[in-house]
Amino acid sequence: MTTPNKETALAVKKPETKPSALNMMAARMSVEPAKLFETLKATVFKNATNEELLALTVVANEYDLNPFLKEIYAFPAKGGGITPIVSVDGWNKMLIRQPDFDGIEFAFTDDEAGNVHSCTATIYTKTRSRPMIITEYFAECQRNTDNWKNMPRRMLRNRTLCQASRMAFGFSGIKHEDEALDIEATVTSAETSPKALPNAAPPAVVPPAEGKTPQAELETLLVTAGFTYDQLAKWGETQGVIPDASSFGSFSELPTDVCRRLLRAQTGLLKGLETTTKA
Repeated sequence: MTTPNKETALAVKKPETKPSALNMMAARMSVEPAKLFETLKATVFKNATNEELLALTVVANEYDLNPFLKEIYAFPAKGGGITPIVSVDGWNKMLIRQPDFDGIEFAFTDDEAGNVHSCTATIYTKTRSRPMIITEYFAECQRNTDNWKNMPRRMLRNRTLCQASRMAFGFSGIKHEDEALDIEATVTSAETSPKALPNAAPPAVVPPAEGKTPQAELETLLVTAGFTYDQLAKWGETQGVIPDASSFGSFSELPTDVCRRLLRAQTGLLKGLETTTKA
């Protein structure tokens, strides 16, 4: 039997393994991966499956966003699962951190009554001869919330910032808060329209075999956070997240699938309720 010489032994290297997404985030935050996993599962990504948590972590790493600063959070997707949502602070952080970014300007136009009509963002880059110019219109973006009623220019500017940033630098796989609600409302409306389903009855509430029902879990979560069922119903119907919310009288009457979707992304739920009911 031959023994490899020293030079041959030194030449043999073990294959390099890439760090996991969780380890990468843990390194960014200077915490232990196991502790980070436990904390994410208990707080900002609570009720997410391990696979959903991994997907959110990958997106957060891709754009260097901090979930604990509410730069990215989870939102319940119609049909199950969760969608990564980036707050306006997160979009702004991604924009100004781009090496090619060279400034942004906003310009508003008003209608004849003096109400805001549109907002145009002009993003300058160092390596392009022409800027990226994106216009968003109030009529297409507005939502029936207190923030849009009380701060229409700020809300439209935020929406324009996100869209312009996406177009200028190709940010993909993420959505702005209002975008997620728009998509959710569109899908919900299409699936629950009386014309499409004339004989459809509300989904029955079927409690799990053991433990609390999703309705009870949702009630505990929101009551503990200081919200009432009426506030949830008003928010849910306004945003299109809970179809026919006014037809249900309490947490216990809510459809099980709706409760589960909201519980899977409770950070987004609480943020939405806080924004619209306590603005």
